[in-house]
Amino acid sequence: MSFPRTKIQPPRTRGEYVERGAVEARLVEAMRHRRVVLVVAPAGYGKTSLVAHALAKLPPGVALAWVSADPGDNLQGLLECLLAAVEPLDPPWRVAPEALAHRVAEGPDEERDVAAELINTLEAIEVQHGVIVIDDLHRVEDPACLRFLDRLAERLGARWTLVLASRTEPAISLPRLRAAGELAEFRQLQLQFARDEARTLVTAAGLEEALADRVFDRTQGWPAGLRIAVGAVQGGSSIERALRSGERPMFEYLMTEVLDQIRPELADFLLEVSVLPELEASRCSAVSGRANVSSMLDEIERLGLFVDTLDAPGRTLRLHDLFREALQQRLRERKPAVFAQMRLRAAATEPDPARRIALLVEAGDLDEAAALAFRHVPPMIVLSGPAAASHALGQFPAEFRERSPEILFVRGLLGWVHWDFLAMKELFARAERGFAAAGRADEELLARVYRATILIGMGLAEEAGALLDPLEEPKLRRDVRIVLLNARKWLAIDTLRLGEAAPLLTRMLDLLEEDPRVDLTYHTSTPMRVPGLPGIARPLGRHAELMLRAAGDAPNPLRPLGLLAQAWGALWRGDLAESRELRERAREEADWSGNTGAVRNHMLTLTAFSEAASGDFQRAIEAALTRVRTMQFGRREWSRYQLGVFGARIAAACNDPALVREMLAEVDSAAVTLETAGTPVRRATELPIRAQLAWLEGRHEEAVAQWRSALEQEEAIDTWGQASEARVRLAAAHAAGRGIGEAVAILGPFFDRLAIEGGPRAAVLAHDALRVLADADWGDALLPERQALLRRWSNARAQPSPTTDRPVDNALSARELEVLERIAAGESNKIIARALDLSLHTVKRHVANILAKLGVETRGQAAAWLRRGDRGQTT
Repeated sequence: MSFPRTKIQPPRTRGEYVERGAVEARLVEAMRHRRVVLVVAPAGYGKTSLVAHALAKLPPGVALAWVSADPGDNLQGLLECLLAAVEPLDPPWRVAPEALAHRVAEGPDEERDVAAELINTLEAIEVQHGVIVIDDLHRVEDPACLRFLDRLAERLGARWTLVLASRTEPAISLPRLRAAGELAEFRQLQLQFARDEARTLVTAAGLEEALADRVFDRTQGWPAGLRIAVGAVQGGSSIERALRSGERPMFEYLMTEVLDQIRPELADFLLEVSVLPELEASRCSAVSGRANVSSMLDEIERLGLFVDTLDAPGRTLRLHDLFREALQQRLRERKPAVFAQMRLRAAATEPDPARRIALLVEAGDLDEAAALAFRHVPPMIVLSGPAAASHALGQFPAEFRERSPEILFVRGLLGWVHWDFLAMKELFARAERGFAAAGRADEELLARVYRATILIGMGLAEEAGALLDPLEEPKLRRDVRIVLLNARKWLAIDTLRLGEAAPLLTRMLDLLEEDPRVDLTYHTSTPMRVPGLPGIARPLGRHAELMLRAAGDAPNPLRPLGLLAQAWGALWRGDLAESRELRERAREEADWSGNTGAVRNHMLTLTAFSEAASGDFQRAIEAALTRVRTMQFGRREWSRYQLGVFGARIAAACNDPALVREMLAEVDSAAVTLETAGTPVRRATELPIRAQLAWLEGRHEEAVAQWRSALEQEEAIDTWGQASEARVRLAAAHAAGRGIGEAVAILGPFFDRLAIEGGPRAAVLAHDALRVLADADWGDALLPERQALLRRWSNARAQPSPTTDRPVDNALSARELEVLERIAAGESNKIIARALDLSLHTVKRHVANILAKLGVETRGQAAAWLRRGDRGQTT
């Protein structure tokens, strides 16, 4: 999660604050007993201070989560802050909070599900009562934020209160909450000072009480007006001038009665640092260029100049909105060049790339902001989700987004998440032209190879080849080479030069290990048709390890994709149990980190193959048909052709001739449409499927002839390991009555590849054929060790599941049990992470596993299970 931590730090209570007994007491009571508390009043009515002081008077043990909204906050950003704000309470997440924040960008249905997940998690936090504050809600313009808060308010449990502080009434279902008696409202009339409170303020400032009534009558109890008028008198103004100041516009009021009354150096400093969202010594020094920053921050805090002191590790001040806006207006009007320079300096000191981009855009340095987006938004797409990246790009003016090659390029990468190939092709082409016009040859070529990759995904292999063939790989920049080799690998697969894929992948991995950027690793992750290709086993395993290393322990798609690649390797080695175990681990990771389209597609594909190999044909077909019906990509007809071949492949392995015919009809229809449109379709991969259909329909001689014909094009048919399966099926047909000698000859290349590939590959799908071969009377025609292998593969479905982390104590792993023991000892997630030398992400993941395995909702229930000692039972 990427945001300034000051957004989730409440302001500290201040000594000069005037106690407001009656309204505070009512607010404290509302925070304890109402579901929603609304604090709405115009600027200057002390909403933030009042809420902060009321929170300080809540009973011990009441939990607090504070979020300060900022202009431009979208739902994902606001939710990220809220999830981080409750993190110190050790929420028992069942889904990674980062994944929840990503999911809300996918539409109202996901918003509803995420709201439910958040509410369930809040209910499982073991606190007596909790208060969630969203301050400055008027700053939020994204309607999705209000929609989400409305859902939260509607279903929040009785132990939680939602406090919304805003200048304007938020568009949530207030009438329903009022009717249910679940809403407490504090508005302008309740927030304005009473006469006795005005007297307290005046006398506390060392002024005569007689002044209080005059100030109160002129300001009508407006807190900001009272404070400024009192400050003006303290600063030497006459009473008449102080009272007249309340009649002038607010910004002039603040400037003349506050800024102009302090010493010039401090006033200049305030003007300079008003461009910062928060005032912290190092950033203030970098922006202003001054050396005595700490002393000036001390003076600002001492004078109480419309600032809040945040409860941060280092001293951090936040200017009140009105004061900050007034300061910026003064600086912009009187010293526009200084204002521009200060904003650029503020951007240079901002560590968060997304906020720095926003500051640069505000400062008008669009080219520098675009260069920053080009470097930082691609990994943001992988790690923070497409919504965060879209929000970062959306800050640029529309006209600039349409002409900047950097922004066009990143928009192309953003389309990758949803496989919007048509838009990506156009965006990369425009980026390529823009980089060429700017003389940036490396970036031009990078956009070109990405465009070629998209063309391949659309089935336009010839057009892609024309772009890729002239490029001389060794002369290119490393990232361009990585994407080029990935594209050439895809092209080799689509043009049925399958033997070239493994060497291309190996060279790509050599380079990727030197530059393991998470975005490059994601964009070159394993395509669906790579597993099972000739010679791919070793580089596929290496690729899986690289994806897992790049993923780290933070939730992102690379971890489940890496585990799925390992599961493919186990499947083709014939270890069905290990493949199933890895697949389930990948499913758990995907549930924790978020199921992206790529992860779902890989999961469905692997599930179809592995269930077919295990003999659960119904589940295999369900997975295959789900993928065929829901996972469209690229051009419609090309997608229909590819998915139809996949569906027919699984149906053939599951001995379902009717479904094979249905899928092949789709294949034929799509192929005719493509060829009519001028797109050649290489159809060799269909040959083993059609041979199996003939066998299933009893046309055995025709099937044998078709298998022989297919094996004459062994490299071209060998997607998803079809060559090995075709050999086993053809050998079984001969062993069943056509001659053992011929069967041995057919199996020879299969066993030769077995030694190289380390397993039977897709022959595990041909269980009926393997059974025939295992039961055949080979005599001396086949080596005993080869006969033993056939018997082993035919029994692969019954192999026990190996484990590397043997479960103990009610299916908890040893590490999970260790974490649970520390939970029972009362340790927080942070303490557990330090004690066990784990990341906080990993500890949260262990907690989720523990709760799921024990069937409990809270950490306390899990600890109780441990203390009872009934480790053989679940709750």
